[in-house]
Amino acid sequence: MAQAQHTRALGTAAHGGRVDYTLLERGSDGVIQRLAQGLCAGLDGLRTLRDANGAPLLAASVVGTGCSSMNPLLAALVPGAPALAIDAIEGHLLAPWGARAEPVSACVALVATAKHTLLARVDAPGRYTPLGQTLDIAADAVFDGLAQQWGMDLPGGATLARMADFGMAEACELPHPTLDAQSLDFRFAELRDAALERARALEGSPCEQPRADLAAAVQEAVVHQLSAQALKALRRTGLTRLSISGGVTRNDALRAALRPHCELIAPHPQAATLHSERVAMAALLRHEASEQAGHRP
Repeated sequence: MAQAQHTRALGTAAHGGRVDYTLLERGSDGVIQRLAQGLCAGLDGLRTLRDANGAPLLAASVVGTGCSSMNPLLAALVPGAPALAIDAIEGHLLAPWGARAEPVSACVALVATAKHTLLARVDAPGRYTPLGQTLDIAADAVFDGLAQQWGMDLPGGATLARMADFGMAEACELPHPTLDAQSLDFRFAELRDAALERARALEGSPCEQPRADLAAAVQEAVVHQLSAQALKALRRTGLTRLSISGGVTRNDALRAALRPHCELIAPHPQAATLHSERVAMAALLRHEASEQAGHRP
Protein backbone atom coordinates (compact mmCIF):
# COMPACT_ATOMS: atom_id res chain seq x y z
CA MET A 1 0.00 0.00 0.00
CA ALA A 2 3.03 2.22 0.33
CA GLN A 3 6.00 1.46 -1.87
CA ALA A 4 8.90 3.72 -2.85
CA GLN A 5 10.40 2.93 -6.23
CA HIS A 6 14.07 3.64 -6.77
CA THR A 7 15.67 2.81 -10.09
CA ARG A 8 19.35 2.83 -10.86
CA ALA A 9 18.82 4.90 -13.98
CA LEU A 10 16.97 7.71 -12.19
CA GLY A 11 18.70 7.89 -8.85
CA THR A 12 22.33 6.86 -8.89
CA ALA A 13 24.13 8.66 -11.70
CA ALA A 14 24.60 11.76 -9.56
CA HIS A 15 26.37 9.63 -6.96
CA GLY A 16 28.85 8.07 -9.37
CA GLY A 17 26.70 5.06 -10.11
CA ARG A 18 27.22 3.46 -6.71
CA VAL A 19 24.32 1.35 -5.51
CA ASP A 20 24.25 0.36 -1.85
CA TYR A 21 21.95 0.58 1.13
CA THR A 22 23.56 3.82 2.32
CA LEU A 23 22.94 5.48 -1.04
CA LEU A 24 19.35 4.26 -1.10
CA GLU A 25 18.81 5.79 2.31
CA ARG A 26 20.52 9.08 1.43
CA GLY A 27 18.93 9.27 -2.01
CA SER A 28 15.36 8.89 -0.81
CA ASP A 29 15.12 12.69 -0.40
CA GLY A 30 12.67 12.41 2.46
CA VAL A 31 10.20 10.14 0.70
CA ILE A 32 10.75 7.43 3.30
CA GLN A 33 9.85 9.77 6.14
CA ARG A 34 6.80 11.08 4.30
CA LEU A 35 5.53 7.59 3.50
CA ALA A 36 6.19 6.34 6.99
CA GLN A 37 4.39 9.23 8.68
CA GLY A 38 0.93 8.01 9.62
CA LEU A 39 1.37 4.65 7.88
CA CYS A 40 3.97 2.86 9.95
CA ALA A 41 4.56 2.36 13.63
CA GLY A 42 7.70 4.46 13.38
CA LEU A 43 11.17 4.67 11.88
CA ASP A 44 12.66 2.90 14.89
CA GLY A 45 10.73 -0.17 13.85
CA LEU A 46 11.81 0.16 10.25
CA ARG A 47 15.45 0.20 11.22
CA THR A 48 15.13 -3.18 12.94
CA LEU A 49 14.04 -5.04 9.81
CA ARG A 50 16.63 -7.33 8.29
CA ASP A 51 16.92 -9.37 5.16
CA ALA A 52 17.30 -13.15 4.91
CA ASN A 53 21.04 -12.92 5.59
CA GLY A 54 20.65 -10.71 8.64
CA ALA A 55 21.81 -7.50 6.96
CA PRO A 56 19.88 -4.34 7.89
CA LEU A 57 17.36 -3.21 5.29
CA LEU A 58 17.35 0.57 5.08
CA ALA A 59 15.23 3.23 3.46
CA ALA A 60 13.65 2.31 0.12
CA SER A 61 14.31 -1.37 0.70
CA VAL A 62 11.86 -1.61 3.57
CA VAL A 63 9.04 0.83 2.92
CA GLY A 64 6.67 -1.74 1.46
CA THR A 65 7.50 -4.37 4.07
CA GLY A 66 7.56 -1.99 7.01
CA CYS A 67 4.35 -0.16 6.24
CA SER A 68 2.37 -3.33 5.59
CA SER A 69 3.63 -5.40 8.49
CA MET A 70 3.56 -2.76 11.22
CA ASN A 71 0.48 -0.74 10.39
CA PRO A 72 -2.22 -1.63 12.95
CA LEU A 73 -4.96 -0.65 10.49
CA LEU A 74 -3.74 -3.15 7.93
CA ALA A 75 -3.47 -5.81 10.60
CA ALA A 76 -7.10 -5.18 11.53
CA LEU A 77 -8.24 -5.26 7.91
CA VAL A 78 -6.43 -8.53 7.15
CA PRO A 79 -6.24 -10.43 10.45
CA GLY A 80 -3.89 -13.37 10.49
CA ALA A 81 -2.44 -12.59 7.09
CA PRO A 82 0.84 -14.47 6.64
CA ALA A 83 4.08 -12.52 6.45
CA LEU A 84 6.73 -13.90 4.11
CA ALA A 85 10.39 -12.86 4.14
CA ILE A 86 11.31 -12.44 0.47
CA ASP A 87 14.76 -11.10 -0.34
CA ALA A 88 15.94 -9.62 -3.63
CA ILE A 89 17.55 -12.86 -4.80
CA GLU A 90 14.39 -14.90 -4.33
CA GLY A 91 12.50 -12.22 -6.21
CA HIS A 92 14.82 -12.77 -9.16
CA LEU A 93 14.76 -16.57 -8.89
CA LEU A 94 10.98 -16.61 -9.24
CA ALA A 95 10.47 -13.57 -11.50
CA PRO A 96 10.56 -15.59 -14.75
CA TRP A 97 7.57 -17.64 -13.56
CA GLY A 98 5.28 -14.74 -12.79
CA ALA A 99 3.65 -14.55 -16.21
CA ARG A 100 3.48 -18.31 -16.84
CA ALA A 101 0.34 -20.38 -16.39
CA GLU A 102 2.26 -23.46 -15.28
CA PRO A 103 3.62 -23.86 -11.74
CA VAL A 104 7.28 -23.42 -10.90
CA SER A 105 9.20 -26.56 -11.84
CA ALA A 106 12.81 -27.73 -11.80
CA CYS A 107 15.22 -25.46 -13.65
CA VAL A 108 18.60 -23.80 -13.40
CA ALA A 109 18.34 -20.08 -12.67
CA LEU A 110 20.86 -17.47 -13.82
CA VAL A 111 20.61 -14.18 -11.93
CA ALA A 112 22.78 -11.30 -13.15
CA THR A 113 22.06 -7.93 -11.56
CA ALA A 114 23.95 -4.84 -10.48
CA LYS A 115 25.00 -6.57 -7.26
CA HIS A 116 24.71 -10.30 -7.89
CA THR A 117 25.77 -12.89 -10.43
CA LEU A 118 24.81 -16.42 -9.48
CA LEU A 119 23.48 -19.80 -10.56
CA ALA A 120 20.99 -21.82 -8.54
CA ARG A 121 18.77 -24.82 -8.97
CA VAL A 122 15.10 -24.00 -8.45
CA ASP A 123 12.80 -26.94 -7.68
CA ALA A 124 9.81 -25.05 -6.28
CA PRO A 125 9.07 -21.75 -4.53
CA GLY A 126 11.23 -21.76 -1.42
CA ARG A 127 13.36 -24.71 -2.58
CA TYR A 128 16.67 -23.48 -4.01
CA THR A 129 20.13 -25.01 -4.26
CA PRO A 130 23.11 -22.66 -4.85
CA LEU A 131 25.34 -23.80 -7.69
CA GLY A 132 27.77 -20.95 -8.29
CA GLN A 133 28.32 -17.24 -7.78
CA THR A 134 30.72 -14.47 -8.62
CA LEU A 135 33.96 -14.63 -6.67
CA ASP A 136 34.70 -10.91 -7.09
CA ILE A 137 32.32 -8.47 -8.77
CA ALA A 138 28.99 -8.74 -10.56
CA ALA A 139 28.87 -8.98 -14.34
CA ASP A 140 27.02 -5.67 -14.53
CA ALA A 141 29.96 -3.95 -12.81
CA VAL A 142 31.99 -4.52 -15.98
CA PHE A 143 29.44 -2.68 -18.11
CA ASP A 144 28.88 0.08 -15.57
CA GLY A 145 32.60 0.61 -14.99
CA LEU A 146 33.20 1.11 -18.70
CA ALA A 147 30.13 3.31 -19.12
CA GLN A 148 31.21 5.49 -16.21
CA GLN A 149 34.70 5.81 -17.66
CA TRP A 150 33.13 7.15 -20.85
CA GLY A 151 30.76 9.51 -19.02
CA MET A 152 27.58 7.60 -19.86
CA ASP A 153 24.47 7.37 -17.74
CA LEU A 154 24.06 4.30 -15.57
CA PRO A 155 23.13 1.53 -15.87
CA GLY A 156 25.39 1.25 -18.89
CA GLY A 157 24.62 -2.22 -20.22
CA ALA A 158 22.01 -1.20 -22.76
CA THR A 159 24.08 1.70 -24.11
CA LEU A 160 27.19 -0.46 -24.47
CA ALA A 161 25.14 -3.16 -26.21
CA ARG A 162 24.07 -0.61 -28.82
CA MET A 163 27.70 0.44 -29.28
CA ALA A 164 28.71 -3.21 -29.60
CA ASP A 165 26.44 -3.56 -32.64
CA PHE A 166 28.92 -1.38 -34.54
CA GLY A 167 32.08 -2.96 -33.17
CA MET A 168 34.28 -5.94 -33.93
CA ALA A 169 35.05 -7.94 -30.81
CA GLU A 170 38.06 -9.61 -32.41
CA ALA A 171 39.77 -6.21 -32.65
CA CYS A 172 40.32 -6.20 -28.87
CA GLU A 173 41.96 -8.99 -26.92
CA LEU A 174 40.66 -9.19 -23.36
CA PRO A 175 41.54 -11.67 -20.59
CA HIS A 176 39.38 -14.68 -19.76
CA PRO A 177 39.12 -15.81 -16.13
CA THR A 178 40.96 -18.84 -14.85
CA LEU A 179 38.40 -21.09 -13.19
CA ASP A 180 38.51 -24.71 -12.14
CA ALA A 181 36.90 -26.94 -14.76
CA GLN A 182 34.42 -28.18 -12.15
CA SER A 183 33.54 -24.70 -10.92
CA LEU A 184 30.25 -22.98 -11.66
CA ASP A 185 31.50 -19.69 -10.23
CA PHE A 186 32.30 -16.46 -12.08
CA ARG A 187 35.10 -13.89 -12.11
CA PHE A 188 34.75 -10.46 -13.73
CA ALA A 189 37.22 -8.15 -11.97
CA GLU A 190 40.15 -8.89 -14.29
CA LEU A 191 37.96 -8.26 -17.33
CA ARG A 192 36.72 -4.96 -15.93
CA ASP A 193 40.23 -3.77 -15.08
CA ALA A 194 41.52 -4.65 -18.55
CA ALA A 195 38.57 -2.91 -20.21
CA LEU A 196 39.10 0.24 -18.16
CA GLU A 197 42.80 0.27 -19.05
CA ARG A 198 41.88 0.06 -22.74
CA ALA A 199 39.27 2.78 -22.32
CA ARG A 200 41.77 5.15 -20.71
CA ALA A 201 44.19 4.52 -23.56
CA LEU A 202 41.50 5.68 -26.00
CA GLU A 203 40.91 9.01 -24.25
CA GLY A 204 41.30 11.92 -26.63
CA SER A 205 40.93 9.76 -29.73
CA PRO A 206 38.57 11.35 -32.29
CA CYS A 207 37.69 7.94 -33.74
CA GLU A 208 34.66 6.14 -32.31
CA GLN A 209 35.38 2.77 -33.90
CA PRO A 210 37.91 1.62 -31.27
CA ARG A 211 35.35 2.36 -28.56
CA ALA A 212 32.72 0.34 -30.39
CA ASP A 213 35.24 -2.49 -30.78
CA LEU A 214 35.99 -2.43 -27.06
CA ALA A 215 32.28 -2.44 -26.20
CA ALA A 216 31.80 -5.46 -28.48
CA ALA A 217 34.75 -7.28 -26.92
CA VAL A 218 33.52 -6.63 -23.39
CA GLN A 219 30.02 -7.80 -24.27
CA GLU A 220 31.38 -10.95 -25.90
CA ALA A 221 33.55 -11.76 -22.87
CA VAL A 222 30.68 -11.30 -20.40
CA VAL A 223 28.25 -13.26 -22.57
CA HIS A 224 30.75 -16.08 -23.05
CA GLN A 225 31.36 -16.52 -19.34
CA LEU A 226 27.70 -16.29 -18.34
CA SER A 227 26.49 -18.65 -21.06
CA ALA A 228 29.31 -21.17 -20.61
CA GLN A 229 28.71 -21.51 -16.88
CA ALA A 230 24.93 -21.60 -17.22
CA LEU A 231 25.05 -24.34 -19.86
CA LYS A 232 27.57 -26.27 -17.76
CA ALA A 233 25.12 -26.09 -14.86
CA LEU A 234 22.36 -27.50 -17.06
CA ARG A 235 24.54 -30.42 -18.13
CA ARG A 236 25.58 -31.12 -14.55
CA THR A 237 22.05 -31.10 -13.18
CA GLY A 238 20.52 -32.89 -16.15
CA LEU A 239 17.91 -30.15 -16.52
CA THR A 240 16.86 -28.54 -19.79
CA ARG A 241 15.19 -25.35 -18.56
CA LEU A 242 17.13 -22.19 -17.80
CA SER A 243 15.42 -19.23 -16.16
CA ILE A 244 17.11 -15.85 -16.40
CA SER A 245 16.57 -12.65 -14.42
CA GLY A 246 18.36 -9.37 -13.79
CA GLY A 247 19.29 -6.47 -16.01
CA VAL A 248 22.26 -8.19 -17.63
CA THR A 249 20.09 -11.09 -18.80
CA ARG A 250 18.09 -8.70 -20.99
CA ASN A 251 21.12 -8.53 -23.28
CA ASP A 252 20.16 -9.81 -26.73
CA ALA A 253 23.56 -11.38 -27.38
CA LEU A 254 23.33 -13.39 -24.15
CA ARG A 255 19.87 -14.67 -24.98
CA ALA A 256 20.97 -15.56 -28.49
CA ALA A 257 23.87 -17.57 -27.07
CA LEU A 258 21.60 -19.48 -24.67
CA ARG A 259 18.42 -20.05 -26.66
CA PRO A 260 19.66 -22.79 -29.05
CA HIS A 261 20.82 -24.96 -26.15
CA CYS A 262 17.92 -24.93 -23.68
CA GLU A 263 14.37 -23.90 -22.98
CA LEU A 264 14.81 -20.29 -21.94
CA ILE A 265 12.41 -18.81 -19.39
CA ALA A 266 12.52 -15.04 -18.91
CA PRO A 267 10.38 -12.62 -16.91
CA HIS A 268 7.98 -10.14 -18.40
CA PRO A 269 10.07 -7.10 -19.50
CA GLN A 270 8.53 -4.82 -16.86
CA ALA A 271 8.97 -7.37 -14.09
CA ALA A 272 12.68 -7.45 -14.93
CA THR A 273 13.03 -3.87 -13.70
CA LEU A 274 10.49 -3.41 -10.89
CA HIS A 275 11.80 -4.67 -7.56
CA SER A 276 8.42 -4.40 -5.83
CA GLU A 277 6.69 -6.45 -8.52
CA ARG A 278 9.31 -9.21 -8.36
CA VAL A 279 9.08 -9.48 -4.58
CA ALA A 280 5.28 -9.42 -4.61
CA MET A 281 5.15 -12.15 -7.25
CA ALA A 282 7.66 -14.28 -5.35
CA ALA A 283 5.53 -13.94 -2.21
CA LEU A 284 2.41 -14.95 -4.14
CA LEU A 285 4.12 -18.00 -5.64
CA ARG A 286 5.47 -19.01 -2.23
CA HIS A 287 2.03 -18.59 -0.65
CA GLU A 288 0.26 -20.56 -3.39
CA ALA A 289 2.81 -23.38 -3.18
CA SER A 290 2.36 -23.51 0.59
CA GLU A 291 -1.42 -23.67 0.31
CA GLN A 292 -1.20 -26.46 -2.25
CA ALA A 293 1.03 -28.36 0.16
CA GLY A 294 -1.69 -28.02 2.79
CA HIS A 295 -0.05 -25.69 5.30
CA ARG A 296 0.44 -22.00 5.91
CA PRO A 297 3.84 -20.40 5.08
